[in-house]
Amino acid sequence: MGEGAEPVLSEAKSGGLVAGSVRREDGQELAGAVLTLIDRGGRQVARASSDADGGYAINAPTAGGYVLIVSASGHQPTAVEVSVGRRPRRVDLTLVGSGEVSGVVRTDHGSPLPGATVTVTDLRGEVIGAAVTGGDGTYACHGVVSGVYTLVAAAEHMRPSAITLSVPASGVLRQDIELSATAVLTGSAHADDGNPVPNALVSVLDAAGAVTATARTDENGRYVVADLHEGKYTVIARGYPPVRDQVTVSGPEVVHDVRLAYEHAAETVRSRS
Repeated sequence: MGEGAEPVLSEAKSGGLVAGSVRREDGQELAGAVLTLIDRGGRQVARASSDADGGYAINAPTAGGYVLIVSASGHQPTAVEVSVGRRPRRVDLTLVGSGEVSGVVRTDHGSPLPGATVTVTDLRGEVIGAAVTGGDGTYACHGVVSGVYTLVAAAEHMRPSAITLSVPASGVLRQDIELSATAVLTGSAHADDGNPVPNALVSVLDAAGAVTATARTDENGRYVVADLHEGKYTVIARGYPPVRDQVTVSGPEVVHDVRLAYEHAAETVRSRS
C-alpha cells in the first residue's frame, strides 16, 4: 500500500476478507504488527502483518466467527471477535504501549528526591505518562512505545530539569535525572530610625562577583530574590550609602535584613535563616 493509502475491501472469492489499519495509542500508524486469525477451536487459519502505513488484510478460509489477535513489539497485544461473511469486513485496531521509562530522581548532591513529579511528553507536547517519585526517589511511567520524548522532573524548592529521551524498540528505558536546589532570599531594609526604606536597590552577586539577581524594596521596605542556587553570595543594598555583606544561601528560604544610614558606608547587617 502507498503512503496514506487505505486497505482496499473487495468482494472475497471464497471465505471472507478482514482488513483495516493498526495504530498506536497516539494515532500513529504501526508497521510490522502481526495479525493472527484463529477459529473457535483455537486453531490458526490465517496470518498477516501490517505494512508501512499500518494497513493490513487477512483472509478467512470460510465464513463464520473468528478471533483476530494483534501483537507488536513494545505494545500490549489485543484480541477482538470478528464475524466474517461474503462481504469484506473492516476492523481498525489500536495497540497500547507496554513499555516503561523508569529511574531515580536525585538532588545534585546525589540524595534520592521523594515527591518529585515526573512527566513524559511526545514531540507534540502531549503527555504520555506521569508519576510521582516514592520515598527512595524512584519513578516509573508506563505505556511508552519507541520514539523520542521529553522527560521533565520538578519538585518544590528545586529547579525543574528537562532532557530528551530516545526510547528503543523494546519500549523499556532507564533514565535517572538530577534536580538542583533553589532558595528564596528575602528580608527588609530599614533606616537607623527604624523606618522602612522603599525603592532601595538590592543586588546579589555570586562568588565570581557577577550580578545574579536584583530587586527593589517595596513600600514596606521588603524585598524578595527567588530561584537562587545554594552557595555563598554578596548582598549589596543601595539607596542610602551602600551596605555590603556575605550571605550563605541554603535551605528553601533565607532571611537577610539590612540597616541603612546616611552617615556610614556600611552599617549593621543582621542575618537569620
